[in-house]
Formats: sequence, structure tokens, C-alpha cells
Amino acid sequence: MIQSPVTLLRRLPRAVQLLVVGTFINRLGSFVLPFLTLVLHREFKLSETRSGWLVGAYGGGAIVSMLLGGFLTDRLGRRLTLMLSLFGSGSLAIAMGCAPSLRVFVPLLVAFAFVADLYRPAASAMIADLLPSADRAVGFAALRLAINLGFGAGVAVGGILADLNWRLLFWGDGATTLAFGALAFALVKESKAVPVPGAPPEEKGESPWRDGVFVKLVASSFIFSVAFFMDLIVLPLTVTGSAGYPARVYGFLIATNGFLIAVLELTLVDWLKRFRRLRVAALGIGLTAVGMGMTGFVMHWAWFLAAVLLYTAGEILTIPQQSAFLADWSPPGQRGKYLGISQASWGLGWAVAPLVFLPLHARLPETVFWLALGLATVPAALLTLHLDRRADHPELLRGRMSG
Repeated sequence: MIQSPVTLLRRLPRAVQLLVVGTFINRLGSFVLPFLTLVLHREFKLSETRSGWLVGAYGGGAIVSMLLGGFLTDRLGRRLTLMLSLFGSGSLAIAMGCAPSLRVFVPLLVAFAFVADLYRPAASAMIADLLPSADRAVGFAALRLAINLGFGAGVAVGGILADLNWRLLFWGDGATTLAFGALAFALVKESKAVPVPGAPPEEKGESPWRDGVFVKLVASSFIFSVAFFMDLIVLPLTVTGSAGYPARVYGFLIATNGFLIAVLELTLVDWLKRFRRLRVAALGIGLTAVGMGMTGFVMHWAWFLAAVLLYTAGEILTIPQQSAFLADWSPPGQRGKYLGISQASWGLGWAVAPLVFLPLHARLPETVFWLALGLATVPAALLTLHLDRRADHPELLRGRMSG
């Protein structure tokens, strides 16, 4: 039976609902990153090159933040890591809004980068802790719904605030983050299970990098993330430059992606529970590869829309299923560390993609570039199918049970 997103959200445990609501509030005020380049260039008079270096430094700090967040999630617990991230980054955002000069602003920005994403492994670990294996993909889809809806609305509001006063961006970001922190402090309880005496060796701190299945999953996620970010990094250049459309056409395409995810993902992920999840994820990666590969063949908005529809379907099919498998595969005692590394691989994808693919796009014809990108995405699907055959079996899933 197909259920509506509202029904599925109501079916989730109260603690998960609180995380989803808090994430929406937090993402509704996500003004810092989307408008950071604008603030650095327009308000602090930095060149595009210097602004780019600072934004890149922020990205590097975010990668470290997710890795550290995974470690702290396992060591200190999910709830305390949430508190450190939300109250720390909220306070730093407000302080940045009060910064009198660039000399004060930059150290605060660097500190913010190292704290802001600590909460992500903790929130994901809580989803895995609180839900049984069969419902984890739905839980991760609900979290993505909150992120997409909040971010979409937040960017629109941020554009208005940026024109009024740039400081409002940081004060608004800080206020919504602190609001999430207050909600979590008052209502969210620790979900980490008490360690069991005599746990097997992998529960006691063996490095995830020695886990071949996990390394393959991270490799697949990294490849997919690079393709995933092309709609934000290269597609606007293709649509406005090579095809000659105004920026609003690109905006329409990206808005379509976000709208479809918000409306369809939760329901589809719940319906797909009857199928093997990594086969669903492999199909999603394949659709993404086809969508990317076809993008450069016809310079027409309808063709671009067809490509966007394909890799939107790929995104819906892939990300929640991979996340659910990762939660089941990782030992409960190292769940935060596994999730932190996996999420950091996406941060690395965001950092690598523009460095590699923007110069490549400048040198290659559109057809060749996008076809090469599609082909380069195929190994991620093959790796995912390999993991479906070799690893995704109940007797091998160490974290399959909640807690």
C-alpha cells in the first residue's frame, strides 16, 4: 500500500520526528554557505580568487568536522555531539554577524567550519539507533526531506536578507541552529546502546579502513557524489553558456529536482522496501549515469529537463538505500565513525569535483564531457551490485538490530 509522506512521518518514533523537525528548522536558516562567496566579495571586498580559497578552506574544515563528528558520536554519545555542534556553530554564526572586520571574521569562519557539521554523523546514527533495519531507509529519506525543504525555502529567504543587511544572514543562521539545539536539549534523549561485555573485536575499535566492504561502499559513494554535484557545478555553465539560456531556466531545472524529491522520495523509498536495497541503489546510479551521459547531446531545455528527471530518480533510488545498508553493516559501537567517514567522502567529492571537472569542461566539447562523466559513474553501480551479492545478507549485518 502506497502511503503519503505525512502518514510515513507520523509512523516514525517521536525522537526521529523531533530530529526531522529540528533539521528542517536548522536548514531553513542555512544562509552562511550559499551566500558566503557573495559576502566575502561584496562586503569584505575580496577578489574571487581569495574568496575561492576561503570557501575551499571552509569545505576542508567541513570534511574534518564530519570525521571528528563520527569519532565523537561513538566516544561521547549522539546527544552530546549534537549539543556541541548546534550550540557551538550557532554561537559562532552570530559572532560572525557581529564581526567588525575581515581579521575577526575569518578565524570565526574557520572555527565555524570545524564545528558546524559535527552533528551530521550524530543525527544519522540516531536514526539508525531508533529504527529497525526495515525502516531505516525511510528514516534517512525523512531526514533528506527536511534538508531539501528547509534549504530550498532558506535560500529564498536568504536572498532577501542578503540585500537588506549581510549580518542578518549570520544572525538568522545562528538563531535557527540554536533553536534546533534547544529542541534537542529539551526533548531528544541519548540513543546509543550501553556496551555489551564480551563484544566481538570489531565492536571495540578496529579501523573502518580495514573493512573491505566499507571501503568499497565509500568508493562507490564518492564516485556517485562527484556525478551528483555536476548539476550544481557544471550544468549551469552548459545551460547558460553553451545552450544560451538565461539563468532562470537553470533555476527551473534545479527547482524541479528539489520539488520532486520533496514530493516523491519518502513515499517511493517506503514502497521500495520489498526489493533488495543495493540493487535499487545500483539502478539509481545507473539512471544517474544515463542522465549525465545524455546531457550534452542536445542543447535544448526539454532535453536538459529529461536528463534532470533521470538523475533525480537516481538520487531518490540511491542515497537512502546506501545509507540504510551502511547503518546495518557498521558495528553499533562504531556507527558514528562509519557514518562520519561516509559523509566526509561526500565533502571530498564536493571539493574535488570543481578542481577536476571545471578545467575538463573548458577543454572538451559538451557531448564528450557529459558522456565521459556518465561512463565514469558506471563503476559505482558495479561496486554496489558487488556489495549486494557479497555483503548485504542478514547474517553478515552487524548493526542490523536497533541500538
